[in-house]
Amino acid sequence: MRVTVVACLLVVALLAGCGDSSPSPEDTVSTAISGLSTGDEKKVCAQVSPEGERKLLVVLRDNPLNLIVEAKSCEEAITKLHAKLSEAVRAALRDGEVDDAKVKGDTAVVHVPGFGMDVELEKVADKWQITGGLLN
Repeated sequence: MRVTVVACLLVVALLAGCGDSSPSPEDTVSTAISGLSTGDEKKVCAQVSPEGERKLLVVLRDNPLNLIVEAKSCEEAITKLHAKLSEAVRAALRDGEVDDAKVKGDTAVVHVPGFGMDVELEKVADKWQITGGLLN
């Protein structure tokens, strides 16, 4: 009986260790928006794909809001954008609150409730990366 219990516990422990340990789409978006709140451009940009960076730079350059940012890289854009954000907006972003992801294969959409953003992601090499929807 003891052997059976020990064997069952070992199997459960092994199976628990076999799960996907990569960040979820929700974790990826939450990390990016909380990084934006503190101006941590490396944290934000590490979550963004090359395609997502191109879209981000266009949106920040050509938007109707008072958040026009001219930048050549994601890092430069996030630094400049953070400087333009009010303390109230930074505080709202700080907790990184997101809704559950809607996943379809290797793509996902995560809604950021306080800002009405639907952030698009793609899973590339077992890593979720933002491809669009961040700030547009």
